[in-house]
Amino acid sequence: MIEYLYTHKSKYISGSGMDYAKALQKHKLNPKTFPKKELLCMFVQNPSSEEIKEISRDFSVEEKYFSKFRNDTRSLRYSFNPLVFSYTDYYMDNANLIRMARLLFAIKENVVLLVVADESKYFQELFNRVKDNVIKRRLKSEAFLLYEFLHQDATENYDVLERMDDKITALEQRIIENKQADTLLLKEIMNIKKELIRMNKRLWASSKVIFTIKKDLTSLKLTHEELSLLDDIYDTLLHQIDLIETQKETVTDYLEIFTTNVSNRLAVISNELNVVMKKMAALTIIIMVPTLIAGIYGSNFHYLPEITWQYGYLYMWIAMILTAGITYGLFHKKGWI
Repeated sequence: MIEYLYTHKSKYISGSGMDYAKALQKHKLNPKTFPKKELLCMFVQNPSSEEIKEISRDFSVEEKYFSKFRNDTRSLRYSFNPLVFSYTDYYMDNANLIRMARLLFAIKENVVLLVVADESKYFQELFNRVKDNVIKRRLKSEAFLLYEFLHQDATENYDVLERMDDKITALEQRIIENKQADTLLLKEIMNIKKELIRMNKRLWASSKVIFTIKKDLTSLKLTHEELSLLDDIYDTLLHQIDLIETQKETVTDYLEIFTTNVSNRLAVISNELNVVMKKMAALTIIIMVPTLIAGIYGSNFHYLPEITWQYGYLYMWIAMILTAGITYGLFHKKGWI
């Protein structure tokens, strides 16, 4: 899917489809050598092989970049002239879920090409907002157009970070309630932490690309105002990186709280087991004393000293109950039973 916007004699003309070359030819315009004081912006979603060949030829962008950026996990600069770089982005879909997208920017004098790996309603709306702002503000600089894209996108990143805050808050509540299985809770904590680490790396890589551009290390010739605008994008990305670092530290604290809770529960279980073992040991000893007496008088000797006593059997029971009671009292005093 291809959409385009270009200026001709102070008029803004937009269209869509593969006929962009014919539309430009009507006004004697060529994407390879677009005239000064004019502007061409191309927006492409999930390009086909035919579209890639034509765009590559018309904009002098090597075809390999169109396949390479789909697999890159972080923002990377591919070429200085024309300036070609991949840009890893986060956005919220209609289901309020965080999604990651891969973009490709190709920029040369008065020309901006933006390619999105997959079709997305979010980026369609983003392009429409950028297009409206370009027409409203009558922008005619590729740097201003790049800023519009990055500014709109960086602003949306705050919604993503807010969603991460919601996930972290929900995680905190589950840790406090302690109703979820430990393995599932630990897995969720680690997944959120890994995602924050990935987001941090990707935003940092994006900030490095912006830093390269604003330091005038590319073919773009930027004015002081344009440099200031890119500084704004760079500072915004750094601020978002700081927010992610804070979120990551919070999740790390929750992990420590979780491990502490698990350790405390294990300590309680161990203590309860010790109490049970003490009681069992005490009961065993209490029973052992009468059993010892019964065992002695149950031995098979013909002449026992007390065998001829009239109340010997009663005395034996009294001795067994008394010794058991004394033993119980001693253990009860020590708090074992």
